[in-house]
Amino acid sequence: MRCGFTCVNPKFCACLTFYLLCSLLMLGFLYLYGSTIIAQISRLLRIMIHALLPASWLKSTKDIINEALYKYNADRLGLADYALESAGGSILCSSETYYSKSGPLYSIFGIPLWYHASSPREVIQPDVAPGKCWAMDGSQGFVTIQLAMPVVVTAVSLEHIPKELSPSGKLYSAPRDFYIVGRERGMDSPELILGSYTYRVGQDPIQVFEIKDPFCLMKSVTSDICGVNQHVFNIITLKIMNNYGNPDYTCIYRLRVHGKPTSLIE
Repeated sequence: MRCGFTCVNPKFCACLTFYLLCSLLMLGFLYLYGSTIIAQISRLLRIMIHALLPASWLKSTKDIINEALYKYNADRLGLADYALESAGGSILCSSETYYSKSGPLYSIFGIPLWYHASSPREVIQPDVAPGKCWAMDGSQGFVTIQLAMPVVVTAVSLEHIPKELSPSGKLYSAPRDFYIVGRERGMDSPELILGSYTYRVGQDPIQVFEIKDPFCLMKSVTSDICGVNQHVFNIITLKIMNNYGNPDYTCIYRLRVHGKPTSLIE
């Protein structure tokens, strides 16, 4: 009795054997080089996709979030700030700073020298956090800023922390009524009043105020008939008239100055 497989059709068996051998060779080849081939195909597909599709379609969720955070941290308004110190703005002068004896005390060998106080430079810094402000002495005062470049000033924005972030839950030290003064060249240039405004607690922490034509303001009873300012200014002064009830100091977090630099004016 014979055991085993008997090929009835030799031609068919030869083809089947050849097919099985090819399959085994293919499996062996894929086992050895499959990962490399897949990696090369993936690389080729990525190159083709980047070449054919718009870049905006290829942004990942992480990229979109990072761009949004960058924009938020940069200015939070989508408007250039020409008062920002890191962009070239600087403080020329200011009224007195409030010194609190409850703040950190600096001493050498146990001898008290001075209490830490905030600087007017805080007004032109990008970071805004509770307590990180310029504590202006009293409820009236000013800070004068040299802009990064000559600018047709069209708006300013004043920022304060929201009530929810205040440790006391109150904003008595927030500025209230103020006005903006501009100088076209240096400190010896005459002052031009660019507008009077009110910062309203309980609304947006960053409030934008339009700057009207100062020469129209001098002639008009109301600012409603005046157009947007078209004059170039180098220096801007923020003058605080009062706050929301703190008699000791007014906390000014950030002043932004917006507009169009002279280099972009045709």
